This record gives sequence, C-alpha cells and structure tokens, in this order.
Amino acid sequence: MHDVRIALRGFLRNPTFSVTAVLILGIGIGMAVAMWGVFSAVLLRPLPIFAQDEVVVPRTRDAAGVDLPFTPAEIQDLQRDSRTMRQVAGFAHYGSYTFPLADGDQALVLHQAAVTADFFSLLGARPVIGRLLQPSDDSTAHVMVLSYRAWQRQFAGDPAVIGHRLRFTRATWSYAIVGVAPPGLDYPVGADCWVPLSAGQRDLDLIARLRPGTTPAVARADFSTLAKAIDARRAGSGLNVARVDVRTLRTAIVGDARPVIVVLTGAVLLLLLIACVNVGNLLLLRAAARSRELATRRAIGATSRDILRQLTVESAVLAAMGGAIGLACAEAALRALRALAPPELPRIDAVGLGVAPFLAGLALTAVVTLVCGVAPSMQVVQLDLRTGKSLTRERRRVRQLLVASQVALALMMLTGAALLVRSLQRLEHLDLGYRADHLTLVELTLPSTRLRFTEPTKSFGVYDEVAPAIAALPGVTSMTPVILPPFIGTNVMAGIMEAEGQSAEEVRHNPLTPLEVGGPDYFRTLGVTLERGRGFLPSDREDGSPVVVVSQAASRYFWPGIDPLGKRIRFEGDSVWRTVVGVAHDLHFRAMREGSPTIFFPWRQFWWTGNIAVRTATDASTLAPEIRDLLSRTDPQVTLWRVRTMNDHLAGPLAQPRLSTALLSGFGLVALFLAAIGLYGIMASAVREQIRDIGVRMALGATPARVRVDVLRGAMLVALGGALVGTAGALAASRFLRSLLFEVSPTDPIALLGACAVLLGVAGIAAYVPAYQASCVDPARVLQGE
Repeated sequence: MHDVRIALRGFLRNPTFSVTAVLILGIGIGMAVAMWGVFSAVLLRPLPIFAQDEVVVPRTRDAAGVDLPFTPAEIQDLQRDSRTMRQVAGFAHYGSYTFPLADGDQALVLHQAAVTADFFSLLGARPVIGRLLQPSDDSTAHVMVLSYRAWQRQFAGDPAVIGHRLRFTRATWSYAIVGVAPPGLDYPVGADCWVPLSAGQRDLDLIARLRPGTTPAVARADFSTLAKAIDARRAGSGLNVARVDVRTLRTAIVGDARPVIVVLTGAVLLLLLIACVNVGNLLLLRAAARSRELATRRAIGATSRDILRQLTVESAVLAAMGGAIGLACAEAALRALRALAPPELPRIDAVGLGVAPFLAGLALTAVVTLVCGVAPSMQVVQLDLRTGKSLTRERRRVRQLLVASQVALALMMLTGAALLVRSLQRLEHLDLGYRADHLTLVELTLPSTRLRFTEPTKSFGVYDEVAPAIAALPGVTSMTPVILPPFIGTNVMAGIMEAEGQSAEEVRHNPLTPLEVGGPDYFRTLGVTLERGRGFLPSDREDGSPVVVVSQAASRYFWPGIDPLGKRIRFEGDSVWRTVVGVAHDLHFRAMREGSPTIFFPWRQFWWTGNIAVRTATDASTLAPEIRDLLSRTDPQVTLWRVRTMNDHLAGPLAQPRLSTALLSGFGLVALFLAAIGLYGIMASAVREQIRDIGVRMALGATPARVRVDVLRGAMLVALGGALVGTAGALAASRFLRSLLFEVSPTDPIALLGACAVLLGVAGIAAYVPAYQASCVDPARVLQGE
C-alpha cells in the first residue's frame, strides 16, 4: 500500500502521462473485452438446447448450389427410414421472412419462421416465460413464440406479453403470443418469432436430432442414400439432388458470421498489443526522465528489487485504472453493437458483459501489467550508480524495437481495413442490372380470400383498382406489380424449367431458377436493360399467348450460342409452353453478390402477391401516407403494410460488410494513431538525449536543414523497418479475409501500397515535430550549459 500511495502521488505530479496511459489502456482493454463477449457468445457459448451436438441441419442442393426443399410427407419418410436420425422436423423453405403483422393500428416488422409443431421439442429448448410450440399446435392453432431479442426490442421485456395478440393482416385472425424463446436461439437465422406451419405449406427445410453416438459424417452417408431415393420418387418435380450436406446446428447458425468475428477479434487483440507496447514505451520514456531520482534511491540504500517492485506496482495501478475504464467502454460498445448489429449477425441477443468477458478483462489486465510494467522496469533497474544514467544505447534500441513493432502491427490492421474498404466499394458500385435510385417497393396486404395461387384473378382485380390512383400521385413516373421484395434468396419462388428440345437427362440436371413477374412497365420501372427483343405488352394477359422474358444467364444456360427469341420453355412436366420474346440484362435482385438465371413472366399470366415497384421523380418519403389514404377510399380490405426504398433494401445485405469495414477501419485508425504517438515519443526523447551532440554539430557548421534530415532519416528507418515486417505479416494474415472480400484479392497491391503510404505519411508527420525542434537548437546555449 505504501508503494501504491507513492505511485498515485507520482501520477498526480504528471497528469498528462497518467491520463494518456490510462486512456490508451482503457480503449485497448475495452475493445478486447467487448469483442471477446461477442466471440464467446457466438462461437463458444453452448446453444440453449438439449445435447446440441446431436442436432444437425441436413441439406440437399442442385447442381447450381441452390437448396432444395422437402414436403411434409417426405419428412415423415425420412424419420421412418433413417438409421441415424431419430427425429426430423421442418420449417418453411424461405427461412425467416417479414410477414405483414400489426399490433393494434401499428404495422409491426418481425421476421417470422413457420415451423412444424415438433420443432421445439426436437431442440429440447426451454422458454424464458410462457411455453414454446407443442406437437398439438397444428395449423389451426394461431399461436406465436417470440424470440428473446424481439421480446426485448418490441415489448421492452414485459412479461405481460403472454396472451397479447398480433393481427395477421392477410387474414381475419390473429396470433396469440404464448411464450418467449431463450436468448441465443436464433434459427432460422434472424427469426423474431415462430408460428405453426400453414396447412398448405409444402416446401420445407430440415432439422434433425441424431441417434446417440452418431457422427455427422455417418449421418451424411445415410441421408445421401435416403435423399436420392426420395428424389427418384418425385416423378418430374425436377428437384434434382446433386449433393448433400449435414452440418451441426451451431455451424448452420454461425455460418458466414464466423470469419467476420474471428477477423475482428484478431484485430482487437492486435490493437490491445499495440496499446500495451505504446504504454510500455511511455513508461520507458518516463523512467528515463526519472533516472536521477532512481539513482538517488539506489544511493541511499534501495535495492534493485525494491525499485523493480515500485515500478511494477506503478504499472499495476495504471493497468487497474485502464481495466476499470476498459470494462465501462466494453459495456457501452456492446450496447451499441446490440442496437446497430444487422439481423444476419446470429445470437446477438446472447451477447453481453457476462462472467466470461469479465474474467477475460481481469486476465487482460494482468497480462497488460506484465507486458507494460515488468519489461520496461527490468530495463530501468540497470542503472549505473556512479553516473545515475541508464544504459542509454540499449534503452534507445529497445524503444526503437517497440515502435517498429507498433508500426508493423498498425500496417497489418490498415491493410486489412483497406481490403475491406475496397471490397465494400465494389459491392456498393456493383452493376445490379437495375437502377436503385428513386425506386420504391410498396407492400400491400390483401385478404386471404383474394390472395390464392389457384385463383390469381382475384388479386388482379385489386391491382386494377389501386394502380390508377397510385400512378396519379405527384412524382410517380411509372409502376409495376412485382411478386416479391429483393434479396430473399434464389430458392424462394423458383421452379425447374424445361427448354423445348432438351432430353430427359438434360432436364434432370436443370437448376432451380428464380421466377419474377411484372407488368408492361416492369423493365422501365426497374431500369432494366432489354438486350434483345421486347418486354411485356398490355396484351400479355390471361387469354393471350403465354410468353416470357429470360435473363442473359438463363439464355446462356438453355440456349448456348443460339438466339433464344422465339424459343419455347415451360415448367417441367407442365403442358403450357411459353415463348421467349425478350432477353434482359442479368439482375442481382434475389442475392446481392451474385446474379442468377431468371425467368420473367407477365403478371397476368402468373400470380400477384400485393407488391408494387414505383419509380418516382422526387423523394418517395411522402408516398406512405398518400397511399394509405387512397387505399382507405378505394378498397378498405387492402391495407398498406410497408413502404421501403430500394436503398433501404440494399442496406440489408450491405449491413454486415459495412459494419465489419467500419469496425476494422476504426481499429486501424486507432492503431495508426498509437503508432504515431510512439514514433513521436521516441524521436522527441532521442532529440532530448542528443541535444549536446546536435549543438556541437551545429556549432561546427551543420545547417538546420541537415539536422532535420538526419532526425527524420532516423525516424523513417524505424518506420520502414516496421513497415517491412508489417508487409510480410499483412500478406500472411490477409488470407483470413478471403471469405469477406468481394472481387478483391487478399494480396491486392492497391490496398497494400495505400496502407503503406498512409502509414509512412503519418510517421513522417509525427517525426517532423521533433526534427524541427532539433533544428531550432541554439548551439551557444547548449555549449554554455555544458
């Protein structure tokens, strides 16, 4: 305690050093603890289910890699015939999807997953409050289970939510909330609520529980045999199984988030290491300024052990204060992350400053004490009692090594940030095949009596009623019906198509192809270029000749090297052939990163679900109230559920890349700042230590410019040495970013050279101030002082 009191008095005498060191440590420890909270919650903490290693997600895919669904009857066949799966459940093939719900008069946006009644019993999960879905909850039981995240976000964690009803705006009934799922249960990924499957739902994905002692590899072989047998019995459905996969539920939930979290955790640990090195360098500089004090302590009887203990206690006090600030920063960072994280980031509701992150913070504080305190202290205790001076050359070499290591680590982080920035730029400037500006998606809710696939003309009448009124709104330049909003995946509203002249074997290998619908203004409204032929005409109606427009990718697949105009195509096994009348530019409409072969149908020859694309000449923010008002006057049964611009839709798939890029860029800038502080500190110290030599040189004729160049040369040699090591490290580490990059190589020279240029530029600026101060030395004053 005596040493602690001495340490605190010393920090109060030098508040600039104390505040700087504590803040650097606080930022480093806080970021590390926050990322460890995310890492442990998402990748390490067990799922809130029974025997999680037994729960697997079997998948079948076609030759194009599109997931293929199963029917309820096929799920029963799998459970009956499987030697490895003791229970099989299912959920709607679209995963989690926004359905039109309302809480009173307010539209509610929840990602809903429709599951079989035995879904939760298979998982063995327990509710936070209420109950989960039970095998007795069939399609007529209009009940709902909320996710923990939705319960907190939408209902503020109110236990009175049990029994509360949310109205399904496409029907006359509502869902009664019966329970809240445990935090961390996030499957299908992004689900805010779970409801029983509707009676007509046929396309399902699988989830299964293995028999005890069965491995996923053994289950994969068994599932492959069963899936191919089912595929052979499908009799022309065209769901052609090309490969199978069986993954654990944890792997399925984490999915693409794993590399993001691993990379960001590694970056934060690098940042913490930079912070430790920086504080260690500050301690060395402080110790150099205290060399006379420490020599006096030695002269009056203090041993090297006494001095080492005192300096280590000072480091421990700094680390403890930094740790306290770091834990506060970590809690604030986690709160911000939970608020800003996209739905695609799994298990975010389980992230928090729990026991594991807190213990990690204590461990980091201990490590920081050792790294920042003991190592510099060992250097300081090597004093010469006769002169009171430390071993200057060795101390200087150690400081240069510390700064070079900071530069190397900062360059690795800057390079990673530059790669993600370049990748994000490619994504944001991707040729989507349509114009997103001034394009708005209007989602109407139609009553179930008018939204039937078997009676499409009932929904056509709704559009005929409301379309003229919407088209007359100020600023609306064109509009068209569409079947689904963007970015819901290539396996929803898709079918197997058969080109005329294909053999049965060729048809068997055709991929599942997304289907889109539109009216006469579809291509003009979306801004899609027609490469050949024509779009849809007003005459392409129910009683007209069946026609389609195909995308370039579909044209290349079905008619390679042949003009597709006039060719015919149909659903596999259907009797209706449809003539190709146009070829459209490829679209990135179902998925952001890749286009897919697409078949476009005239909406009156297919179906309509209540979605409208509207192009406006001005801002579309006023559309919602005006459309809601005209609907109330035109058809009270039709309501407006949601109006979103295409840029709002694009923000969804861009959210995770933007978050990753922002975080890693922020870490990189902090690392660059710390490296600049370190370089400035070492050069300022070097100038102070060499003030006599500089004065003598200037007295002998050295010009101020020559002195500045010499000081800058020394600084840049340190920076260049660190940059060389950092370049090698960046090239080695960039391969871990491969899965996060889009159309950018992990060894992209522009990113690497740009990061090097920024780093060396900042290093030059940081070194210039001490160099300028050195050039202003008055040799007469220096020699008089000697």
